[in-house]
Amino acid sequence: MQEKAISLAVLIFALVYLASSIALSVGTLAEPGPGFMPTAVGALLLIVAAFYAYRTFRGRAERAEKEGGSSWLKAAPLGIALATVAYPFILRPLNFLLSTFLVLFVLFRLMRYKSTLASLLIAAVATIASFLIFAKLLGVVLPSGFLEDALTKL
Repeated sequence: MQEKAISLAVLIFALVYLASSIALSVGTLAEPGPGFMPTAVGALLLIVAAFYAYRTFRGRAERAEKEGGSSWLKAAPLGIALATVAYPFILRPLNFLLSTFLVLFVLFRLMRYKSTLASLLIAAVATIASFLIFAKLLGVVLPSGFLEDALTKL
């Protein structure tokens, strides 16, 4: 019952967030406005919240708990929240590549994504790709150190 109430609360929050972000100027893909990213995040949040509510009300989450296979699910949300909160704090001292790689790897392991090796490789590729897209292609200034400078020179 508690999980159903939480899923409804998250769904309502997603709706309110999306409605608030649409009030900002969204702009276009060529010239995004200040509301472009909040609206995109709100739309994705709404999709995920709707899926979560659907799954919760269908009873799959309760069945998984009864089977005992979801004990890690109780610790995973807390770990994901902590990694998300820690990321901005470790971004400056560890620079972009290392901090992003560490957080992605931890998130993949918390979600028990495939194997440790697959999580390691996907976190590395996603980190390098995001750095190249944001720093080189879009010109975003990211916290950089030796690794970032070496990758930029390639």
